[in-house]
Amino acid sequence: MPINQRPRSRRDGIVARILRLQTQISDTHRYRLACILLVLLAGLAWVAPCRAQAVDAGGNPESRADAVRAIPLEELNEASRQKLRPILEKPSLYRRMPVQVIGCDPDLHVFLIRYPEVIVNIWQLMEVTKVQVKRTGPYTFDATDGSGTISKVELIYGRPDLHIFYATGYYEGPLFRNRIEGDCVILLRSVYAQRDGRVQVTNCLDVFVRMEKAGADILLKTLHPLMGKTADFNFVETAKFIGQVSLAAENNGPGIERLANRLENVDVAIRDSFARHAEVAHQRAILRQNVQTTDSPLQLQSRSDTSGSNGLLR
Repeated sequence: MPINQRPRSRRDGIVARILRLQTQISDTHRYRLACILLVLLAGLAWVAPCRAQAVDAGGNPESRADAVRAIPLEELNEASRQKLRPILEKPSLYRRMPVQVIGCDPDLHVFLIRYPEVIVNIWQLMEVTKVQVKRTGPYTFDATDGSGTISKVELIYGRPDLHIFYATGYYEGPLFRNRIEGDCVILLRSVYAQRDGRVQVTNCLDVFVRMEKAGADILLKTLHPLMGKTADFNFVETAKFIGQVSLAAENNGPGIERLANRLENVDVAIRDSFARHAEVAHQRAILRQNVQTTDSPLQLQSRSDTSGSNGLLR
């Protein structure tokens, strides 16, 4: 049989399709692929800050080991450890985002990390997103990008300086013939300090992704560089927006409280809590006008949540 008539192996077929995607993909599809990655990575595109710099897509052993050490597995229940361990030990992709520093009220920062539906609903009022987030429990929510990507997200562990999210997700749409499934662990570490009269929050984000099928695993690793710039841009713009929401609350607390009352896709209790956080941020800003600040670290106790069953949530 001539070579050009011999059946290709499954792996060769996967690689060939990937190469065609890389050369034929349109700008719109690039955007959708970025959304697939972002929503699959726990739907945190709207809450996890980073900067548009180089990313650790290859899985630097030192940074990966550092991230694993930062996860307090001994403080989690057995069910949570069983979810995290397979992804942490053998991820399809590990990625560390460069550190991002934003000016943000500390309690408001923690609140927005834990309740991303607030930011999404504000964007919906502005008519700038198709993303939807639905709260399904005290520490869980569902997210969709409106283009075929759906994820279920759980806050496994939370304290002001450390949040661990676990998510499962899939993409089912016109870009690929088969449904693509995966799960991931997101580790967000935060340091709070007072500088120039405001609280600065320094965030470090680590992501571990595991794909269910070998073909999807190859696809993710191959297309990741293609999606990087768009993903970085989305993270950067989201970080800026969180800072803008905090600054608006500090300068005009009553205005943000009125905005909170317009949020229709957020539970009433969460909407009211957002309004209270905005008022606290506003009152703190007033007090700071007459108080000399220092560069010493700020010790805080978040009012954003209470203790939960999976891990420490305070």
